[in-house]
Amino acid sequence: MTATIIGTVISAISAIICAYIAADNKKRGKIEDEKDRVREKREELRAKEGRLQLQMINANSQLTIGLAMAMKNGHCNGEVEEGLRAVKDANDAYVTFLEEVAIDNIRGK
Repeated sequence: MTATIIGTVISAISAIICAYIAADNKKRGKIEDEKDRVREKREELRAKEGRLQLQMINANSQLTIGLAMAMKNGHCNGEVEEGLRAVKDANDAYVTFLEEVAIDNIRGK
């Protein structure tokens, strides 16, 4: 009879320990999923920012070439205006990106 009680107690304790471990694993899994989601969002933002920075560098190069050609030829032939337009477009896109990031941070995303 004592052996039966001891066996039952051991079985109950084992079941409780297993349930605790399962609950803890589930909790850790949710935390890891959230970390993965945050990491992916951060990677997306970095990629978008990288593309915008490349666009800004390209626009700056266009403007620089346009200014150099204008100085060399003594007059503007549209290259400066194209460069200015490219710089404005890149800057507008970057400002929009920063606003989106700021709004997401305010919302807590």
